[in-house]
Amino acid sequence: MDALGINTGLLLVQAIPIILFLVPIITLIDLAKKKLSGTPLAVWVLVICAIPLLGALAYWIIKPTTEDEI
Repeated sequence: MDALGINTGLLLVQAIPIILFLVPIITLIDLAKKKLSGTPLAVWVLVICAIPLLGALAYWIIKPTTEDEI
């Protein structure tokens, strides 16, 4: 990649903040598509907004279900 004038280390360093910004956004969009309501929805939104990366990771690991999916 250096032959093309692209520094791969710098490219990686620049990609990390973009990923850290997009993961919580994608998680909030997925949360909006679920039919959660009331307290569970509010708690997930607060957790994802307060601790973006860990909240998003917890959301994807736990995968909350709605009453329709049970």
